[in-house]
Amino acid sequence: MKPLLKWAGGKHKLAATIAEAFDGPSKGTWVEPFLGSGAVFLHGRAEGHIVGEAILADLNPKLIAFHTAIRDAVDDVLAEVEALPKEDWRDRYYAVREDFNNGPWYGPAHAARLLWLNRAGFNGLYRENRQGRYNVPRGSYKTVRIPAEDHLRAVAKALEGTELIAGGFEEVMRRAGRGDQVYCDPPYVPLNRSADFTAYCNGGFDMAAQRDLALEAMRAAFRGATVVLSNHDLPVVREQLYRSSEGFVIKARPAVGRSISRSVVSRKPIHEVIARVGPLRHVA
Repeated sequence: MKPLLKWAGGKHKLAATIAEAFDGPSKGTWVEPFLGSGAVFLHGRAEGHIVGEAILADLNPKLIAFHTAIRDAVDDVLAEVEALPKEDWRDRYYAVREDFNNGPWYGPAHAARLLWLNRAGFNGLYRENRQGRYNVPRGSYKTVRIPAEDHLRAVAKALEGTELIAGGFEEVMRRAGRGDQVYCDPPYVPLNRSADFTAYCNGGFDMAAQRDLALEAMRAAFRGATVVLSNHDLPVVREQLYRSSEGFVIKARPAVGRSISRSVVSRKPIHEVIARVGPLRHVA
C-alpha cells in the first residue's frame, strides 16, 4: 500500500527490505518514532507483518494531525478535498497555501489542504521557513493528481486503532519492550554540507541527536525489543553510530534513487544502510 503523501526520504521502495531486517512479523507493538508518510507501517499492515498495536510518532505536529484526520474522519477529509481547486488550481495555489499556514493545523480541512499542497507544490516537497510556515512554491504539473477515494479509505483502515503522537523519538522509544519492533527513519547524516535537508519542520537533527537515537535503540534492545534503523551508508554511520561491538548488525546496504529532490539533475542513486540491534538479552 502506497502512502498518501510524497515525502523526502520516503521508504516505499525500501519497505520490503526493511521488513526483512526484522526476521519475522511483529509479535508485540510496532513503534515508529519518525513516521513521515508512513510508508513502512502501511506496507507492514498490508503484508501482514504488523498485526497488533502500533504507536506512530513524528516531531511535526501538522503531519500527525494529517494522519489523525485520515484515521478518524476520512469522509470529511474527502469532502474537503473535493472542495479544493481543480481546473484553476494554478491561480489559487498560493491562496490555499495561505489558508494552510493560517490554520487551524488539525481536522479534515487541514488534512485536505496538506494533501492538496503536497500534490500541487514543487517536486512534492514539504518545507517550512524559520517561522514554521510552509513555503514550497507552486509546481508545474498539468493537473493536481489526488489519491483516489479508495486509497484514502484503505489508509484510514490501516490506521484504525493506532496511537498517533506528535513528539520526539525518546518518548515513544522508551515504551518499547520485550517482543516489540521499532523502526527508526531519522533525518539522515548528510552526505555533505549542502545535502543536509531537515526543513520538513523547524529544527535540525545533528550528530548529538544521532548518537542519542543509537543509545535509545540499544536501551530498547536491552529491554527485549528489536530495533531497525535507516541512514546514509557512510563510515561515520557504520563505525561510530551503529557499531557491531555494541550489538548492531548491518542487514542491507541498498542503492536507492531519489524520487524527491530540489533539482532533477541531483536525483542520483544513493547508498543507504539498514541496521538492526536486539534483542540483546532475555527479559524476565
